[in-house]
Amino acid sequence: MKIDVSKLEHGPLQFDERLTVEPERLASEEVSSPVVVHLVGEVRSHGASVSVLGSCRGEGSIACSRCLEPVAWNFDEQFCVEYRRADSVVADPEIGLEEADLEVSFLEGDQLDLLELAAEQVLLAMPMRILCNESCAGLCPTCGANRNRADACSCEPEIDPRWQALAGLSKLGPDS
Repeated sequence: MKIDVSKLEHGPLQFDERLTVEPERLASEEVSSPVVVHLVGEVRSHGASVSVLGSCRGEGSIACSRCLEPVAWNFDEQFCVEYRRADSVVADPEIGLEEADLEVSFLEGDQLDLLELAAEQVLLAMPMRILCNESCAGLCPTCGANRNRADACSCEPEIDPRWQALAGLSKLGPDS
């Protein structure tokens, strides 16, 4: 869905859309299924800029950070995004960016793509790490099997060579 921002001269525009953001669009290996997003908000014109205020709710699956199994995930976030027209920016390489310029997105033409906005909000709402459960054992570093499954891995645990010199100490008794 796209919003024609040239119609903002008649007043703010509201939107209420359900969108599906595919994992490929998010460019994130953690997302393992399409994310269903419900965007509700309003677009307002402020001269050379356009602001979008609203809420974003969604659900999907993210890979566990340890074992890579899919984990159900949902979010409910508020957002406020400012857009400026790309042609309104002076392309002088000697002018530096101000801190306020870093929080601005740019519009190409008169179309605001709500699917692009939804994908951005999904990425911002994603947790840094998600676990299927706190006791997740993760993947075996030798064979790659999921250690949460019974009999998935029969590899012997590797002993860190830095601790090898201390291995004999446990065989010594307190009298030694």
